[in-house]
Amino acid sequence: MVTLINRGYKFKIIPTKEQKEFFLQSFGCARKIYNMYVDELYRKLEEAGYQNGVIKKSELHLSKYTDFSKQFNYMKNVDAQCLSSAKMDFNDAIKKFNTEYDKKTYTKRSRKREKTLGIKPTFRDLKGMPKFRSIKKNDFSYRTYNQSLGGKWNLITLENSMLKIPKLKTLIKVKQHRPLPENSIIKNCTISMDNKGVFYASLCVEYTIDIEPKKSDKVLGLDYSQHDFYVDSNGKKANYPHYYRKSEEKLKKLQRELSRKQLKSNNWYKQKQRITTLQRHIANQRLDWLHQESRKIANEYDAVIVEDIDLRNMAQCLKLGKNVYDNGFGMFRIFIKYKLEEQGKQFVKIDKWFPSSKMCHCCGTIKEDLQLSDRWYVCDCGYENNRDYNAAMNIRDCGTRLLAW
Repeated sequence: MVTLINRGYKFKIIPTKEQKEFFLQSFGCARKIYNMYVDELYRKLEEAGYQNGVIKKSELHLSKYTDFSKQFNYMKNVDAQCLSSAKMDFNDAIKKFNTEYDKKTYTKRSRKREKTLGIKPTFRDLKGMPKFRSIKKNDFSYRTYNQSLGGKWNLITLENSMLKIPKLKTLIKVKQHRPLPENSIIKNCTISMDNKGVFYASLCVEYTIDIEPKKSDKVLGLDYSQHDFYVDSNGKKANYPHYYRKSEEKLKKLQRELSRKQLKSNNWYKQKQRITTLQRHIANQRLDWLHQESRKIANEYDAVIVEDIDLRNMAQCLKLGKNVYDNGFGMFRIFIKYKLEEQGKQFVKIDKWFPSSKMCHCCGTIKEDLQLSDRWYVCDCGYENNRDYNAAMNIRDCGTRLLAW
């Protein structure tokens, strides 16, 4: 079965001085267009007397991005798709606000400000409302798209570790650590810069592969665990290293030093960069571990079954939030899903209301009075086992009935 695959590849690039100037100007123009849209949105919502609820973009009659770009001559020096992608990002931000947020809850910062200073929150303080992008928050990126000219996708190419993108006449040197798939098409390219001034190119690549569905002989169930990351249906624990916890004391020390420096002084910005560097290091450690662990499971098993738990709501709990964000279990599910599908294997999510932890794996009895503190499952039928191991086996048995083959 021929399947169309879309994957991302991120490479470090080494631009020349002229190319750096072009990138920095493109970052600024994309940020400017986005902020002008946010400013216009706020102004029109105020005129309409908006308080909360769905934002109907069609009724606001927002300007075209070309109307904004014509006001500034320097925007002619950058790629036009850089500006159009900023508008697309703004549209996505409104769509996300309308679909993923309740459009009534205010941010914690605004509620704290109301409590301490008496400033009442407005619609600008609603959770998920599009916010202004800031140069101080390392918003350095822009996206450009490839186009088919005469049946050839040649506006963005990567050959011999040299990258070609629109509007830039010279080729960009790339540290290409792995090749792109054969006969692949680069659909778009995102140029970004981190807090240390290192540039990256993220390529969205489309290609086709012939996948033969594999019979699900080896099935694995995974139960999310706060301490161990997961416990599988074989009784094995992931033993996640908890990278954030290991670096927490060092991070506290750096943040304490930041609080003692004069706000927005040169030393303050240097210290803030040290903190950002450490946080990025922790994120990279987590990302590397998740990729390696998901690859091991995808190669060994024919089907993987997990619960469709809402990690965002779980993270709201003060006792669980730090562990949830440190684990990255949601990212792990995404990684393992596409790694399985590329091999013709299956990934199944069962309903989050399925009583996997409360159900006895032996007799099927549901223990309604089971508490979160009960780590050992004891049933009246005489069955005893680790709570998470029991849940993982129930998840595996439930998901096995949902497998396609």
